[in-house]
Amino acid sequence: MGYLDPHTRRRIAASLLVIGVVVAVLAIADLGPFADPPTQEERAQETVEEFFAAGAEGDFETFCGLLTRPARESIEVRAGALAAEQDLEGCTEILTALVGEQLEGSELTVVLTSVSGDRARVETELKVKGEAGREQRSVLLQLADGEWRIYDPGFG
Repeated sequence: MGYLDPHTRRRIAASLLVIGVVVAVLAIADLGPFADPPTQEERAQETVEEFFAAGAEGDFETFCGLLTRPARESIEVRAGALAAEQDLEGCTEILTALVGEQLEGSELTVVLTSVSGDRARVETELKVKGEAGREQRSVLLQLADGEWRIYDPGFG
């Protein structure tokens, strides 16, 4: 009673080792039972990264979609003269004309993210293609319907 032959003990030890490795991989990768939901800071940062990635790729439909409605309206009003002059309509066309070339191929680095209630601030450094150095920008976000949206992209 209680005796296991050496072959069976090796099989059990190998199985326990494999299970231990699988558990360690899941824990390191934040998967399965070890997964934790992203923090509000991480969600705000992801929104800013998606926003600037869309701009760098020339996807101004996504770019405008990540702005709050008042931010889109403000862009349309501030660029009213240019829009009328070049017959541009809406956020997508206006931003393509205004910042399309500036953001194309740019690289974003997030320096700091802070959240307070339904507001967030993401401090970034933007490396614009063809320019020396990095521009520092403070991007301001607001939580709307459970999603972070940009209300001030820091363009000045």
